[in-house]
Amino acid sequence: MTQEQLKMFIAVVEQGSFRGAAKAIFKTQPTISNAIKKLEEEFGFPLFDRDSYRPGLTKQGESFYQQTKRVMQSLEQLSVMGHQLGAGIEPKFTVVISGIVELSPLLKQIKPIVLSFSNTDFSISTELLSGVMERVDDNEADLAFATLYGVESRHEWKKIGQVELVNVVAPGVFPAENVSQLEASQLPQIVVRDTGRSRKKGDISLLEVGRRWFVNDYHTKKQLTLAGLGWGRIPRHFITGELEKGLLIPINVEGIKALSSFDLCIIRNRGRSLGPIASRFWNFF
Repeated sequence: MTQEQLKMFIAVVEQGSFRGAAKAIFKTQPTISNAIKKLEEEFGFPLFDRDSYRPGLTKQGESFYQQTKRVMQSLEQLSVMGHQLGAGIEPKFTVVISGIVELSPLLKQIKPIVLSFSNTDFSISTELLSGVMERVDDNEADLAFATLYGVESRHEWKKIGQVELVNVVAPGVFPAENVSQLEASQLPQIVVRDTGRSRKKGDISLLEVGRRWFVNDYHTKKQLTLAGLGWGRIPRHFITGELEKGLLIPINVEGIKALSSFDLCIIRNRGRSLGPIASRFWNFF
């Protein structure tokens, strides 16, 4: 059995005749007939029922056809991957995104790049605080989209946008929008948990007094805040509607402003060479 024989077999099935297959793949009809005959002799069963006007697949032939298509598709993918590897294109590519980033617009931006490398396995993970740069430093991610938290001189970065954090609480919880630390400590501060495994955990804008809720993502933080179970900073894009409807209100807690902005960046390790995909990302932004 050869790849060429399998191509001719598929052509006969898809064209519905030996003559049609011959025209489609630029082979002579006897050549195709001989290839099919050799396949049948090799496996010991007929692929086609030749009693009808047009060659129809036998039951065994139908099963063989379905598997043949899968095999040929795999061979094509393998061929493309081989050429990609020869050109230095990454077979796997991992992006880590901070949980603070608004995903929808970012994914729209990177979609054309991902689709143009159809034989690369892409992986996207979400981390918070020190977990982002830990993935980059441990070579578990090729690029990061995050704020500059944890970025050092060994990292290279480009600003691609901004994110605004709003310190919010449900209405009626505090008597005024300017809150002392003592007043704030009467209600738990809701904090997203740092996903870093080994670094010193992040403690941005935490009160030294009072209780805390620890959550794994901003969605949960938002729901707890809406329920009046605590207060904390949430990216504006998560709560635009709630702010407009007055379901959440900004507050200035002593030492923590109601509004704070951070640069969003694409980040990489300076010491890690840029492959074709990484270069496309880097140059795009």
